[in-house]
Amino acid sequence: MKSTKTLYQSAWKDLRTHYFLNVMIVFLVGFILRDGYQYATDWNHMLTESEQAVHELRENHMTNAEILKELLSGLNLVSVDFSPLAETTAEKYTMGYFSVIVNEITASGSLGFGILNGLNKILFDGKIAESVTIFTMTVCMAFFWIFIKNLILIGRCRYFLERRAYPKTKPDRLLFVYRTGYTNNTAKVMLLRAVRQTLWNLTIIGGFIKYYEYLMIPYLLAENPNITAKEAFSLSKQIMNGDKKTAFKIDLTLLPFALLDGATFHMSSLFFLNPYRECIFAELYAALRTEKKMTLIENGLLCDDMLIFNSGKEAYPDDECPTPHLEKHRWLATDYEKDYTLETAVLFFFLFSFIGYLFEVCFYLVNEGSFINRGTMTGPWLPIYGTGGLIIIYLLKPLRKKPALLFASAFVICGSLEYFTSWLLEQVAHKRWWDYTGYFMNINGRVCLEGLTVFGLAGVAVTYFIAPVSDNLLKKLSPKKRKILCIILLILFVIDCIWSVMHPNTGNGITEGFY
Repeated sequence: MKSTKTLYQSAWKDLRTHYFLNVMIVFLVGFILRDGYQYATDWNHMLTESEQAVHELRENHMTNAEILKELLSGLNLVSVDFSPLAETTAEKYTMGYFSVIVNEITASGSLGFGILNGLNKILFDGKIAESVTIFTMTVCMAFFWIFIKNLILIGRCRYFLERRAYPKTKPDRLLFVYRTGYTNNTAKVMLLRAVRQTLWNLTIIGGFIKYYEYLMIPYLLAENPNITAKEAFSLSKQIMNGDKKTAFKIDLTLLPFALLDGATFHMSSLFFLNPYRECIFAELYAALRTEKKMTLIENGLLCDDMLIFNSGKEAYPDDECPTPHLEKHRWLATDYEKDYTLETAVLFFFLFSFIGYLFEVCFYLVNEGSFINRGTMTGPWLPIYGTGGLIIIYLLKPLRKKPALLFASAFVICGSLEYFTSWLLEQVAHKRWWDYTGYFMNINGRVCLEGLTVFGLAGVAVTYFIAPVSDNLLKKLSPKKRKILCIILLILFVIDCIWSVMHPNTGNGITEGFY
């Protein structure tokens, strides 16, 4: 096998190849997995009265341990004193908008403790409605975890495996599993991996060993998503036999960078450590596979040599792939250089506006347990998101082949749009619909570093991934249906604009009680 030094050098080369695309992939996956976006820090040393109210509201959430203790206390098995709480939400999480939403799922951040939290509300608090909400969200979390989170992990492995050999690998590889048609099989294998790992974790030492023994399962599925659970576990064990220490040493050498994470407000992980680690382990899989393939019992299952060895082409040769099922769902493919019609622009505006609305509503639903109709308007859309999306797609079109400039431009232009919109709304309506006061590196509470960084990365994601896939989906509608949909949406939007000018959407959670 290659020396560890050679692995690092190869990984460094992989990282620099289309650097911002690599960062974007890790950012998107990290956000989905709840481990990739917590770099804003709690800088509210001096809170205003409104901020103090929000701070106190957040203290009402409980940790997993507190949920368990409350349940046991309700059953009269233990005596618990919850005053003061061992951890407040402000201590657990940062003030960052995204770090809150990804950690406050069902107020416990855990499937099992989400169920316990629901039992607490039913058995001891009498909060039936709240309990139903918690259970519903827990079920949704389970589905999300099994069929999205785990499968996106495999897509990330596929992307970095291809990236190391083919410089023009596209972001659509993130949806690799869905394109293959083997969704159920891969979901089953990854679920069994998680269950076994959880059980082994109870033994502590066993969990540590099994973590590295199971390390290659996502990469094996990324190469051949049709392998069974038995085959996946067996192959991973054989590949890692004698090399678990190597993988551990890699993690150990990256530890100093992880320790710098807090000092850089998580920027070092976002822009270097996380994508670099993915490149290293993709190289490790390729090296171990090459070295041990002929000695593996089920070596015939590793059928995609073109994934490992560059065939001299810049992009992965789908037409020569030994597993032709890769192109089963072509609508998931991306062509980020395509031109979009005016009709598509209208639909994109409402799509991005609705995504922004849905995101902010879900934030309040998860974090505060109540439905808040966010934005200045009554309808389910936030025009600032739609406007920002169109700016990225059309105004920044000349930068599509330059992701670094695209990121910087989206960072500045969309940040300016947010600042100007906030200022204009305050001048016209004398109210604020968002306030980042207390966030790290905010400007007059209108924008902050976290939001600007998200705009930059979202700009890359929209350009190379979201817009092309959405366009493919919209084209499944007939031209007549698309035109009718545009007309209906525009009419509703104009009516909402007229109504909102006379009756702007205000109130608690909208213009009062900010994040």
